Amino acid sequence: MNTLNTILKKITPVKTDLASEKVELAIRKPQSILAEANKLDAKMLKAEDKIEKSYLQYKENQKNWINVLQDVKSDSDKLEDDLVKILDAAQDLGVDGRKIDGFSKAADLTTKLQDIANKGKNLYPKI
Repeated sequence: MNTLNTILKKITPVKTDLASEKVELAIRKPQSILAEANKLDAKMLKAEDKIEKSYLQYKENQKNWINVLQDVKSDSDKLEDDLVKILDAAQDLGVDGRKIDGFSKAADLTTKLQDIANKGKNLYPKI
């Protein structure tokens, strides 16, 4: 039994009086963590505000884009009608209307505008 007591004394941990020792429960204090969390929250709110403004601006610009496309389509249809009238009048005079100065450029640009007006809605989709 003496041997057992000797062994137990040697393996028993050393007891320390905690009242006399300073114990650190964590590396950082909760106030420090809270301060950093507040900074992260502010950073996130700033980014969220920025993206929200961008989103609303995009929606407004997209709506304006659609309105412009509708106007361009309507006006370019009128231009096309005018070009057809020029061709008809030239033909009545026995002249090739496509050879009138500026006619080809006007027709090409009108066609381009109509294509963009027809396909432009897909360029900037509604979100």
